Amino acid sequence: MIETFIPAELAILAGLLLVLGLFVRMAISAGTVRSLQFQLAGFLSIWCVSEIPRVLNSIGVIDLSSISIYGMLVHTVSMLAFTGFIVYRFSRFVSGAK
Repeated sequence: MIETFIPAELAILAGLLLVLGLFVRMAISAGTVRSLQFQLAGFLSIWCVSEIPRVLNSIGVIDLSSISIYGMLVHTVSMLAFTGFIVYRFSRFVSGAK
């Protein structure tokens, strides 16, 4: 089994909290919910929030072993949704629709 390097995990947690603040600020300054800036910032904020429990689990603050399969399922669904979002926005950009 691989040992967890706690200082690195704490640095990751600090980085997650920092970028979460930046993404929330970016979403607030976007102006409209329909803008690409808001939508990407919103998605990335949710992504940052979803990584926090993983870090807390790896340093032993919480135990998520009983629900880890559900976490993997939610992660897979969210990546498929993000792919759909990118394909949709890209196709609108290529077709010239506003």
